[in-house]
Amino acid sequence: MGSRATLVLLVVVGTAMAAATNPGFVTRITQQGLDFACQEGVAMLQKELEKIKIPDFSGSFKVKHLGKGHYSFYSMVIRTFQLPSSQIKLVPSVGLKLSIGNANVKISGKWKARKDFIKTSGNFDLRIEGISISTDLKLGSDPSSGHATIACSSCSSNINSVHLDISGSSLGWLIKLFHKKIESSLRDAMNRQICETVTSTVSSQLQPYLQTLPVTAKIDDVAGIDYSLVAPPTATADNLDVQLKGEFFRLAKRTPPPFAPPALTFPTDHNRMVYLGISDYLFNTAGLVYQEAGVLKITLTDDMVPKESKIRLTTKFLGTLIPQLTAYHRDPIPALLELTAYQRDPIPALLELTAYQRDHIPALLELTAYHRDPIPALLELTAYHRDHIPALLELTAYQRDHNSIQVAKRFPDMKVELLISVSSPPRLSVGPTSLALSPVLESQTFAILPNSSLAPLFQLGLTTNVSLEVGATSDKLIGKLKMDKLLLELKHSDVGPFSVQLLQDMLNYLIQTLVLPKVNEKLQQGFPLPLPAHVQLSNLVLQPHQDFLLFGADVHYN
Repeated sequence: MGSRATLVLLVVVGTAMAAATNPGFVTRITQQGLDFACQEGVAMLQKELEKIKIPDFSGSFKVKHLGKGHYSFYSMVIRTFQLPSSQIKLVPSVGLKLSIGNANVKISGKWKARKDFIKTSGNFDLRIEGISISTDLKLGSDPSSGHATIACSSCSSNINSVHLDISGSSLGWLIKLFHKKIESSLRDAMNRQICETVTSTVSSQLQPYLQTLPVTAKIDDVAGIDYSLVAPPTATADNLDVQLKGEFFRLAKRTPPPFAPPALTFPTDHNRMVYLGISDYLFNTAGLVYQEAGVLKITLTDDMVPKESKIRLTTKFLGTLIPQLTAYHRDPIPALLELTAYQRDPIPALLELTAYQRDHIPALLELTAYHRDPIPALLELTAYHRDHIPALLELTAYQRDHNSIQVAKRFPDMKVELLISVSSPPRLSVGPTSLALSPVLESQTFAILPNSSLAPLFQLGLTTNVSLEVGATSDKLIGKLKMDKLLLELKHSDVGPFSVQLLQDMLNYLIQTLVLPKVNEKLQQGFPLPLPAHVQLSNLVLQPHQDFLLFGADVHYN
């Protein structure tokens, strides 16, 4: 079973139903790979040929003056079946041709002869030399199962010479008189058995072994990969190409992606046995599936932050970063200027005052929403209003101070929950020099109330540049993310406007410390490459190209 594995790998590297015009995953087998496959495949075939059961046969002879007699050859066993010279070649538009030359067989058995009342018997050794075998292997696909197919479309065998040695009786010379007839019978029997064995080995062992190739590969409870043949394996003068669908799909509900795989242009490299071309289509369908499943998110709490860290996910710590929570009520004049800077229209802030506060500032209610700049608006106030500007300033500071007190009263040193999620499917761009990922992230911050319910505080948009390092083990593709610093944007706030700059260090720390390690842990688990059972890759090299990654590898059977 082991030795035929490599031959199967070079026939096809993944299977299933296919619909896309372009593949998301391509396997190219070079002549170097075919040579290795030939070596392994012939070793397997040799074992099967040694199991050939040669049927007994008998005949008659006639000797002048002695009359007619009968002989039988039986209990024949193949001692060795050597295949010293073999090669496998590509047959364009068909598949493969396996050729074996200078093979030889040693057979031993028993014989007996009878002439009237004379009976004699003994042993014999048979040497069959100069055997040549030629067989064509046709490659195809089965649309109903999605598996690749392989069949022996033709086979021929030719024997150059047969040598019979009789022993065990002084009358063995009688048999030798008819050795040409006997050798001819043995030659015909062996030719039939050789091609029957080759054809049977392909259909009973190689074809079933194709079933070990994954039609689909389950990754986790969310997704799987479809390794479908988009066309039968294609043989050219130089390579054998196997085109696979290479698409992630959602286990719960499968829907076609809204984009198609790009065409892949392979370089003419031949230094490895196998080359795996992995389109960015495969990676981007992964991002689509996991984003639609709603699993590209993580919740951070203070319990997850290292104890030695000064950064805490609490309202008390956030208050040191957000001025509204701790600073703006200390000085009323800077507070008013800060309010002007953040809000072109101060009226909405004033209108948020409680009914008690509004009752104490009827003059303010006379201001219209068109006063977009508070300074001209204040200058246009009547003398009465101008006389009350100090009161207005005191009132504004009081209002800001009152809000701070209210926030402190509402969220007194509470734990904070931070939800970080991907708002749209991440998309990977593969180029000749780099792999770039630009995820669109957002974070939502909540205060955890005593009854465990969540009170929203603010929502941020997060942008960053991400680089992806891709590698492979003997049977899996793995990855690792590296992330630049985050850029923050305030999307919504339930505690009033504030500068997000002081939150950048905190968010960068949390992402690098808590989020990125979990993501990379998942990526290091990898996803399986479409390999038959017990086959592994070694000596891997990675070459990024436009729209796809190219892995070169040698093949081993474990």
